[in-house]
Amino acid sequence: MRRSLPSSLLATCSHVRPHPSHFCIARRAISLYCNIYHRNRPRRHPIKIPPLTWYSPNLQTFASQADSDAPSNERIPHDKKGLATPFVLSKEAATASKDYPISQRLWALPPSIAIHLSIGSVYVYSMWTPGMSKALGVIAAAPQDWTHPTLLPIFSTAAITLGITTSTLGSWIESIGPRTAGTIGSALWSGALLTTAAGVHYHSLPMLYLGYGILGGMGWGFMYLTPVTSVMKWFPDKRGLATGIALSAFGAGAALAPSLIHALVDWFSISPEFVGECVLTGGRVGECVELSILEDGSQVVALNSPVGVPGTPVVVATEADIAKAVGTMGSEGPGVYTIGTGDTGVAKAMGTLGVMYGCLGAIGSRFMMIPHPEWSPDQSRAAEEVTTQSAPVNSTTNNSPGCNFEDSSNNYGLPATYVTTNTTQFPLLWLSVFGNATGGLALLSSSKIMLTDIFAGVAPQIVTPAFSTGYVSALGIGMALGRFGWSAISDVIGRKNAYALFGLGVPIVGMAPYLCHTVVDIAGSGSLTSEEIHVMPYLLTFYSGSVLAITFYGGIFSILPAYIADLFGQKHAGAIHGKALTAWAASAVAGPMGLAYLRSHSQENSIQELLSTINVHDATALERSFGCSIHDEATIEKLIDAKTLTIEKLMELAPPGTVDPTPFLYDSTCYFAAGLMSLAFLSNLAIRPLDLNRAMIDMQTKKIK
Repeated sequence: MRRSLPSSLLATCSHVRPHPSHFCIARRAISLYCNIYHRNRPRRHPIKIPPLTWYSPNLQTFASQADSDAPSNERIPHDKKGLATPFVLSKEAATASKDYPISQRLWALPPSIAIHLSIGSVYVYSMWTPGMSKALGVIAAAPQDWTHPTLLPIFSTAAITLGITTSTLGSWIESIGPRTAGTIGSALWSGALLTTAAGVHYHSLPMLYLGYGILGGMGWGFMYLTPVTSVMKWFPDKRGLATGIALSAFGAGAALAPSLIHALVDWFSISPEFVGECVLTGGRVGECVELSILEDGSQVVALNSPVGVPGTPVVVATEADIAKAVGTMGSEGPGVYTIGTGDTGVAKAMGTLGVMYGCLGAIGSRFMMIPHPEWSPDQSRAAEEVTTQSAPVNSTTNNSPGCNFEDSSNNYGLPATYVTTNTTQFPLLWLSVFGNATGGLALLSSSKIMLTDIFAGVAPQIVTPAFSTGYVSALGIGMALGRFGWSAISDVIGRKNAYALFGLGVPIVGMAPYLCHTVVDIAGSGSLTSEEIHVMPYLLTFYSGSVLAITFYGGIFSILPAYIADLFGQKHAGAIHGKALTAWAASAVAGPMGLAYLRSHSQENSIQELLSTINVHDATALERSFGCSIHDEATIEKLIDAKTLTIEKLMELAPPGTVDPTPFLYDSTCYFAAGLMSLAFLSNLAIRPLDLNRAMIDMQTKKIK
């Protein structure tokens, strides 16, 4: 005998119209009743219960039908309490109403700023490389430590991953909504820093590539693209200014991160154990540490050494190495230090920032908003003025000079597939971004070590680790100002004219080697003591010139979304922006990796020149300090590969008056970057406006979607 529902329940259901908010409760009650009374009992007509879901658009349809069937005096109001609440990170929850007031759209900026503050620290990779290149030796590079050319490709890997992410997942990122995309990006970026910290701690290079390179690049793509496209939808009438405000936070994150990283690294760093002085650092023979060189070129305490435990692996720190040390590390002075007894503090600092940035990005993602597809600033402005009984506004007007409503509409534009394959404007824009970004990325990826190499030997009392950190922060500030300032200027003078002004970076970068040679010539003249060298004007010129060049780099990417929207329309600007960012990914390979290759080549040539100079001055100096002859090329090669033989150590053996070649290691890099920036300048000049109406007709003829 089959049980039926209680009559009281049926009577209640037949006289009371169900409210949409009670729909899920009724389903759960019926499901519970069936599970209790009909368990293991056959039924001819089983009750079919719709699957329970957290949110379904069908529920809104049910509510609309229920209300439309009800009498006018009983119709249920359509308010937020009457409908099922969508998941907080869903696109529906992030979408504002189509009558959202235009005066409130500024609230879309703070969440975007929070996300970009978090991911902006990706640009200060140069703050991590000095510590990572001394993870084992701590005070000086150990034979097993990573070299600078080994670490720079990690940043390039992140850039390549960014380009792949934005180009392949750009449309999907827009479809899932800004809150979900931002949360995914925050998790990826936090995991990237934590994975990289573990890689530094365990000295695993693959973990560094997996963390900062792959996870970091993916998080970078999600957290960069999401706020930009969202803000542009809120400000179609002021695209340049809006993206400039949002992206200036990206530069602000790069400006704030160096000081934070420096403080954390200083806090967590531990100085290695000091063994004593050696002959190379001024120790007396028979009273200092005697060293032996193994077959791989590494150094250990010799068996007959009067100081130290024989067989202990060590590194030798010179005055130049001590000058680059952080905080109180190396306070004992130049000499021999034990490998594996200290800590650079990089791993712990990076792990701490991973947690902090993950939380900041997740909070910003939670409050991201996008406008309704039918919302527009002119309609919203007109509605507000009608509400306040003001004069009516023509809906076809626009505040941006030279724009009409059709051009500023979020629902008008060419698809990415057509733009990338059927226009000449896109490849020219791609080349313009690639050439301009190469020089900026080369500087950003190595800014701290570059400044130290060029000016620390000339002005060691001025160019300290703290000064270098301030320089990296100044570059971040310049990038933030460039992202905001140039984007606002582009609203007045036009995107193409703004890109043309970035050609001023060509003489700035091209003249940098001349500036460095002039400073070194003054310092090496011998007419002035180190305290009397008037190096400050040259240092400030280099400082201000590089900051100005970085403002151009920041302006490239803050103007780019608006430039794309002006050329190809706003509707698919996000997807096209993702395709254009592949130019940045290519420049991130050409810039840092090109710098690493050219610097390494210049370093090898400089070492050979110093060896020749030392051989002429004192043929036995190398044998006394390193136990090998100047003519033993195989042993010398091993010592160079093991970082036992460096420019800093050879300068200790060089005769007085020998010019330190370290400041000249970047000459070829500057010339290479200046050439690519010239190519970008010419490519931008060749861009012509695109007739969107004609392009739309051509697209329909070719049946491109």
